[in-house]
Amino acid sequence: MGYSHSSTNTPSVPGFDFGANWQAFSNALINEQRLTTAVQSLQELLQRDRLDGASVLDIGCGSGLFAIAAHCLGAGQVVGIDINPRSIAASEANRARLRPEAPITFLERSILDQQALETLGRFDLVYAWGSLHHTGAMWDAMRNTTRLVAPGGALVLGIYKRHVTSPIWRVIKRSYNQAPAWVQRGMIPPFAALIYLAKLLVTRRNPLEKQRGMDFWYDVIDWVGGYPYEYATADEVAAFVTPLGFRLLRVVPDATPTGINEFVFEREVYEVDFV
Repeated sequence: MGYSHSSTNTPSVPGFDFGANWQAFSNALINEQRLTTAVQSLQELLQRDRLDGASVLDIGCGSGLFAIAAHCLGAGQVVGIDINPRSIAASEANRARLRPEAPITFLERSILDQQALETLGRFDLVYAWGSLHHTGAMWDAMRNTTRLVAPGGALVLGIYKRHVTSPIWRVIKRSYNQAPAWVQRGMIPPFAALIYLAKLLVTRRNPLEKQRGMDFWYDVIDWVGGYPYEYATADEVAAFVTPLGFRLLRVVPDATPTGINEFVFEREVYEVDFV
């Protein structure tokens, strides 16, 4: 499941090719150790050791790592969707390499396409970590995501935090995607150094010691290039989701000011009429 990454294009600025980044990350670094780390991080976030028999949907599956992790925890039906065909290809290749027997379905779908989503059904766990804020229509994507959670099911969201520098980062990301490839390549090393130092000062931890089975370098490429880009406060997300029939169980904030807030919601057993 994972960190995303569907994207859409705006009329004037091309969206970042998350799928290409996921393919590069997968080809270079995904292995059993990273899968184990992903499994452990999923257990910690959900505060559950197993997902025995649960149906799971990973929205913006990226590399497919967290869909595979859900299978490792005993999930029954596992589906990963992503709008980027390279992400689907990376997910399928990682499944073939790590768990070739796993009955995981990866589909090229947009969370903004309501008609296509109707065929998916509802799931005991819907996981949209780091993907909805890259759709170009985050709140619509969030509403569509809530519709896919079965009564009594769990919803996991990972949404970028609102910060005073967020508008600046939006300009940087937009500029990156308007630049030619050689300029993009030149932008990454200085930003990698800046982000490394900033995270080291804020967290007092080595930024290279990544959690969730991810990698610092590919995360930097994702962060600098990740456009469309939206963000929200924890209160804004909670105020939007809870009236749709959900109870907020916990929020896990990222240690960095512009990082991702993790949310775990539980859907009430009664139905809510969506507007």
